[in-house]
Amino acid sequence: MKVSRMKSIALSVPLDKPFIGGRQMPREKINPIIVQLIADDGLDAFGLTFAWNDRQVKSLKACIDDLADVIIGQDVFRGAEAWQKLFYSTGHMGHSGYGIYAVAALDSALWVLRAKALGKPLAYLLGGFRNRVPAYASHLLFRNWTIDELQKDAEALVKQGFKFMKMNMGDKPFKVEIERLKAVREVVGDDIGIMVDANWAWSVSEAVKIGRQLEEYDVYWLEDPLASNDPDQLAQVADALDLTIAVGETFCTKYDFRRLIESGAGDIFLVDLQRAGGITEWMKIAAMAEAWNLPVTSHLFHDFSMHLVAAVPNGLLVEYMPWYDKIYIEPPLVKDGFIEIPDTPGLGLELDQKALKKYKLE
Repeated sequence: MKVSRMKSIALSVPLDKPFIGGRQMPREKINPIIVQLIADDGLDAFGLTFAWNDRQVKSLKACIDDLADVIIGQDVFRGAEAWQKLFYSTGHMGHSGYGIYAVAALDSALWVLRAKALGKPLAYLLGGFRNRVPAYASHLLFRNWTIDELQKDAEALVKQGFKFMKMNMGDKPFKVEIERLKAVREVVGDDIGIMVDANWAWSVSEAVKIGRQLEEYDVYWLEDPLASNDPDQLAQVADALDLTIAVGETFCTKYDFRRLIESGAGDIFLVDLQRAGGITEWMKIAAMAEAWNLPVTSHLFHDFSMHLVAAVPNGLLVEYMPWYDKIYIEPPLVKDGFIEIPDTPGLGLELDQKALKKYKLE
């Protein structure tokens, strides 16, 4: 069974509510790319990656399309061989940017194609450790929200059944940041896990200073505190605080994560599907973390990542970020704080062709 054709479709999907996450311009839309692989027997599957504007997504699509000659003719069941070929074919693009995003999309599509060919859910093929995974809400509570908006949305998330939620910090005076956290804690109560994402905002001394204040509000984890994102400096913060430190979303492949883990830079590792290099590499990173008795959680891509976190013993949580869920006929849903893994072959999700036509970027 071999890949006979590849197609990529760039989209421009408006967000329900613009937000400011890190120190970036306001986000008003997201630009996914659907990468479809068709086998010689007619079976097909898709992978996915994304960029943040119409210009960037065209560059990313070009990187993917450039790999057509590498992936067409590939044996679907020789996944390790395919990943190596894709990885080395993108050396000129770079292994920490759009090159690795392209590898990730194609690798993920191959995994889903294999699962569909075998008639098994992707999570089952990858290990099948559990049938549902706990999810945390990450699509609200951004830094441009007012305190009233934070409280309203936090209350709504609790009513929807979320047991964990993440809020952003990093662009306001420490006193104001603590007031915002306190306001959220007041409305959700003591039983809800609150994560704080600093989006690479602080120095080591600043992170330690505010981290000690965060400990008073039982923060579940502090994420990406340092502007440098340097493993050795992250280790300094982790050593100075009792607070759990979560890092890793911007790190690429097992090679980056080896240094991150060995340096003691964090307590929980956030593994991003597209930056990691796809499902093949995500699973290797999870196994490496397990050898150090460390948990992993996903970053974005809950549609794919729910299968990955469900497959590994040290999978902790799935980040729920439904930015582009409108491209699916029935997107993944969180019920009582969990996402149930579909028991249908492959990803278990069907693309909405009308939505793809509506949001297709010409």
